[in-house]
Amino acid sequence: MKYLQRFIFLFAAIGLIFVWTRSLEGAWAWLLRLAAVAGGAALATAWAVRPWREMKDAAQRVQNGDFAARLDDVTPGDLREPSAAFNAMAERLDEFRKLSEEREARFRAVLAAGGRAIFLMDKEGNILLTSPATREFFPKFRDDAMAASTGLPGLSQLVEETLSSGETSTATLSESEAGRARVFDAKCVPMEDGGAVVILEEITSRARLDRVKADLVANVSHELRTPLGAMSSLLEALESPDLTAEQRSGFEERLRRQQARMEALVEDLLSLSRLEGHRTGLKEEDLPLRAMVMEIFNMLEPAASEAGVSLKSEVLDGFTVSADREILEMAVKNLVDNAIRYNRQGGEVRVRARQDGGEAIIEVEDTGEGIPSAHLDRIFERFYRVDPHRSREKGGTGLGLAIVKHAASQLGAKVTVESQPGRGSAFRIHLPLRAKGQPDAASRDV
Repeated sequence: MKYLQRFIFLFAAIGLIFVWTRSLEGAWAWLLRLAAVAGGAALATAWAVRPWREMKDAAQRVQNGDFAARLDDVTPGDLREPSAAFNAMAERLDEFRKLSEEREARFRAVLAAGGRAIFLMDKEGNILLTSPATREFFPKFRDDAMAASTGLPGLSQLVEETLSSGETSTATLSESEAGRARVFDAKCVPMEDGGAVVILEEITSRARLDRVKADLVANVSHELRTPLGAMSSLLEALESPDLTAEQRSGFEERLRRQQARMEALVEDLLSLSRLEGHRTGLKEEDLPLRAMVMEIFNMLEPAASEAGVSLKSEVLDGFTVSADREILEMAVKNLVDNAIRYNRQGGEVRVRARQDGGEAIIEVEDTGEGIPSAHLDRIFERFYRVDPHRSREKGGTGLGLAIVKHAASQLGAKVTVESQPGRGSAFRIHLPLRAKGQPDAASRDV
């Protein structure tokens, strides 16, 4: 009921009481009239004060964060405009609250989706807000310990530099914690209120890739320098008019060997490049493994004959695997080539295949010089050589086993090795595919 309606009802009720008491005489009539006037005055006062009390209560609710508070019973007169203004103010404050909450939710969603460690701090260095990734990257991070709790050397100095200078600071920081080698790209951006935003992006993989690229460029440059220098010297010697036919023939043969060495290096680099770029689209087919091994033997037979090494296939007829032919052939060929190159005069290279626990295991065994156990963990690295001088003498590029490792990885396989110095080595490719068919025993020597 509106306040105006209440007052009209009140005055009407008092009027009726006065009309009714006319029939009464004496003190009772006056007492009833006085009680009616006093009660009406009390009600009128309560009704008059109530709007102010409601406004006070609504204002306190807004102050306490309840922006849904409204003055629904707006009376005409002096309180009508203030009540309407209060309702409009509360409505706007509620809209601002919702907008602020939406913006904060979006901001936190951006922080969570970025995958970076981000934290905001005031001008004293106290943490105000952090992204979810911050504690994922740094489980020991504490708001009260500030930037130092990340454990990144140099981060605290980076923050202090930005807070003192008011300028953006950047750095690449590496963890010093034992057993970890993560690298972060750090950026500290100043804010208008004197605080700062710290952004940490993990770039460990990128940094490792940059190191690999740098090492590759350095190794390729080094590997090319030797044959190029030798070829330059040989070409200069061939220009001499005093050379005999025998000397000229010897220089030309040495020149051809250096040329072949460069061609082998370039071909191996291209093979590695093709393997690294061959991420999808493998052309799997059923491969008769014995036929493929014999093709590889035919290709490498001249090198085997020159080295005095015999090639033997112990792969059974009908033994079939499902794989990409080009990649599998590349892996097996490089293993056989290595087995020939580092074998002894009169030695043997044997290729076997068997099915074991759902795997097709292809083994290449030689009777060569073997590999010391200290080197086994690194022989699949690019340009790694157990004996660099002897490897170059034998024409090796240092990339053969790296190619095998990458090829096996493309096939979803793994490569293992067993070796005894002076007795030879056995390399095995473990294909996660079942061999097909029931092969018949067969063996062929080349």
